[in-house]
Amino acid sequence: MPFFPSLPPDAGIGHLWSINPDMAKPFNDWGKAIMRGNSPLTAGQREFIAAFVSAINGCDYCYNGHSQIAVNLGADRSVLEEAIGDIDASGVEDNFKPVLHFVKKLTLRPSGMTQADADAVYAAGWDERALQDIILVASRFNFMNRLSLAHGLDPDAVSPEKRAANMSYAQP
Repeated sequence: MPFFPSLPPDAGIGHLWSINPDMAKPFNDWGKAIMRGNSPLTAGQREFIAAFVSAINGCDYCYNGHSQIAVNLGADRSVLEEAIGDIDASGVEDNFKPVLHFVKKLTLRPSGMTQADADAVYAAGWDERALQDIILVASRFNFMNRLSLAHGLDPDAVSPEKRAANMSYAQP
């Protein structure tokens, strides 16, 4: 049940803008640009990062929806779950493991980021644009997780499949 009495019991992110409508368009445009704009990362990779960050943050609302979108875009749910438990032992492609290590550290210890963290991503074959997009996706979902958790959005109020279908940018 949301913490805001004006929100319905099955409130989603879209409902939050009824409280501050001026934020809806820029917020939605920003999300679409990060998650579906031109990028060296596929939409599926960006959704995988979104779900991974959300799992680290314990945000079931975002994890459930974005893991479903990642699966809809071709991700293997079991590989995502393996990566959440142990990146290096998971079935994630080798060049994507440094990406997940980077976003995990950015999520848990942002003040500890170093050149070595960036260099590991570069050494895996990713360029500066890719790293910036990795940072944008991770940062967006650290923000989104806090937004969802602070408003009290219920991860069980709407099925992950329905939530995924309702996201305007989430369709392949």
